[in-house]
Amino acid sequence: MPPAPADHHPDSFEPLEVNAVEGDAVVPRGLSASAAHVDRPHVPNMGRMLLGMAVGLGVGIAVILIFNPHIGTQIKDAERATTQPFYLLLALLCMAVAIAADAWSLLVLARVFVPQIARGPVVATALESHLIGGATSFGGFEMPYQVVMLRRAGLSGYEATSVVILKGVVHTLLLAVVAVLAVLPWTDSPITSLQRWVVLGVTCTLLVVSLTAWLQLRRPSLRSVLPKRLHASFDQIVAAARAFGAASRRQVAALFVLQFVYWVALFAVLICVLHALGWRGSVVPIVTGQAVMQVLMPLSPLPGGAGVAELSYLALIGPETPPSIHVSSLVLWRLFTWVLPVGVGALSFGIRGSRHAR
Repeated sequence: MPPAPADHHPDSFEPLEVNAVEGDAVVPRGLSASAAHVDRPHVPNMGRMLLGMAVGLGVGIAVILIFNPHIGTQIKDAERATTQPFYLLLALLCMAVAIAADAWSLLVLARVFVPQIARGPVVATALESHLIGGATSFGGFEMPYQVVMLRRAGLSGYEATSVVILKGVVHTLLLAVVAVLAVLPWTDSPITSLQRWVVLGVTCTLLVVSLTAWLQLRRPSLRSVLPKRLHASFDQIVAAARAFGAASRRQVAALFVLQFVYWVALFAVLICVLHALGWRGSVVPIVTGQAVMQVLMPLSPLPGGAGVAELSYLALIGPETPPSIHVSSLVLWRLFTWVLPVGVGALSFGIRGSRHAR
């Protein structure tokens, strides 16, 4: 990779050139062909993400129309939300807290390896991950994107990979704990037998993977069965992962607290939306229902879990709320938790592009 120009600040970073597409990947401007092959994030271009969002929104609207044929009446009932704008503002604040907590989590982990890493590049990477993950099929593309951008911010490839994986594990672990509560009878969650088995299967898989990874860190027996050419890479991954064991308790506690705040704020969004629509009821089935939805949504092949999200909402949240607010609460919930984060990510993407242009 060519040396940086004289006026290049070490804390700055270049945006992605979304119009330079090689296959299905976006190639950062200024990288050579070989460097781009290593460092480019494997994500679709902006045009494909916009198309994916349009398809996802279309499927979501189709599901709503199919299962709510009398949508005209329910739209009129949605006007009641405007009479209590305080709850909608509170929902907006909760979503802002969730986005901030997620970005701060990534910064805390990155500073385990590079204590003086610049805040701007890491926060921007976290924000743009909402765009990448929310506008691409099956999601998950935000993880390699974060790895690439953390490398450009100063981490090695193995350090960046360890940061993203650990954040994802803690993120999913806390969600799984809440989702498992939905199978308990005292939560009064209307979870189906199929959904119950899916939740238990995902939770057990997560526990097995976490236990296996922990055992490999203590006694890396897997190294002996790998080809010799992979030994160096395996050792570097283990060394990077062990760095978290040497991290201060304050950093580890901060990660768990921030991820806990993320889920609390995210689940509070729907509660605020329902209150704006006049609903007053038990929040326990609403919280556990959302946890189950978050587990099921990645099963959708469309951006934002479209289709699965709407069906899960009507199945899990619908029985706990009046039929007259099903459509309005669903639309507002998707607006706050899907469209808004994607918009924030697109805004961050655009700001970096404009700075680079100047």
